[in-house]
Order: sequence, then C-alpha cells, then structure tokens
Amino acid sequence: MSAQMHRQALQQILQTGGTPKEQTDRYRSYLENVLKTTNEELEDGLKAFIETIVNENVSLVISRQLLTEVSQHLASLPPVISKNISHFTLEKVHPRVVSFEEQVSAIRQHLALIYETEHNWKDAALVLVGIPLETGQKQYSVDYKLETYLKIARLYLEDDDPIQAEAFINRASLLQAETTNEQLQVMHKVCYARVLDYRRKFIEAAQRYN
Repeated sequence: MSAQMHRQALQQILQTGGTPKEQTDRYRSYLENVLKTTNEELEDGLKAFIETIVNENVSLVISRQLLTEVSQHLASLPPVISKNISHFTLEKVHPRVVSFEEQVSAIRQHLALIYETEHNWKDAALVLVGIPLETGQKQYSVDYKLETYLKIARLYLEDDDPIQAEAFINRASLLQAETTNEQLQVMHKVCYARVLDYRRKFIEAAQRYN
C-alpha cells in the first residue's frame, strides 16, 4: 500500500467519527496492521499514521494515547526504520511539542540509545539535550532529570568533550542530594571523577607548555 493510500484510509477513520474510544480502537487496529508489514511499506505506513494522529483535527487525548503506543513499538522495529520514524515523529510534533512532552521525551530517549549503539556519542547527547527537563510544562521527577543529565555527561565524555560533560555533571550535582537512589549516586560519583580526571590532565598539559 502506498503512502497516499494509507493517508486516504486514515482520513476515512477520522471522517467516520464515533466516541473517542471507538476512534482510538479503529486507529489502533490500523496501527497493528501496519506493524505486520515490512521494509518500505512499514515505514510509509507508520509515517502516514503519525502524520494523521498528530494533526489538530484529531482529539489530543486520542493523539497522545496513540503516539505513546507508537513510541512503545519503536524498540521492536528494525534499527534503520526505528531511527527514521523517530526523527520523522519529532519533526512532525515540533509545532505542538508542548502537547506531546511525555511522548517526545520517550522517543528522544530511544533515539539516543540507537545513536549510542552506533557509538555516535555526540548525536546521542544532543538528542537528550532536546528534552526540556527544566523549561517544559511536564514535571519530571528528580531521578529522571538526574539520570538524564548523567547520561548526557557520560556521552560527552565518550565524545572527548569534557567541557560540555562538566556543564551537565554540574546540573546533576545540584540534584544529587535530593535522590535516595543509590545507583544514581554511584553513577554521579563515577562521572564526576572522570570529569575531574579530564580537568587534571588538561591542567598538567597546560603547565607543560608554560
């Protein structure tokens, strides 16, 4: 089925109307059928589906629920398609990103994992930086913010960028005292030690040239 045929079929669902539950069930059934396809048809179908559900004509309650379900399926897609769909979704929801903060955060976390698997540390970090941890409308937990800042710092360290890493470890340090999660506290100590080690080596190198 071509992308245009998908759009027409999805438009038919929108025009059929019904209760929010009935509409959601019809869209969900369509998504399940798309997920049974492969390769180009799978990607085209998902793009048409996402384009339709994030449109302002679809109730925000329905849009959020279905986009959450799409984000949950991303990990089971082939990596190339998963990456393409993640980028496509972020682009499509960008004008209404405030309405989809929770879904966008989940997609960004997933996309960062893909980049990390590819050892593309910088892009993984930049994807996570795009999560509005302090400026968004959604209230993120201390642990979520702390873990995300530590991930970003670690990724910048892997990319040999200690300056950016230090900026994010400093943000993490402001939250570290507020968590009781021992694993996060250990991660903070390890990451902070690596930043200090970079700084020490930099100072030693600078002294050699003086």
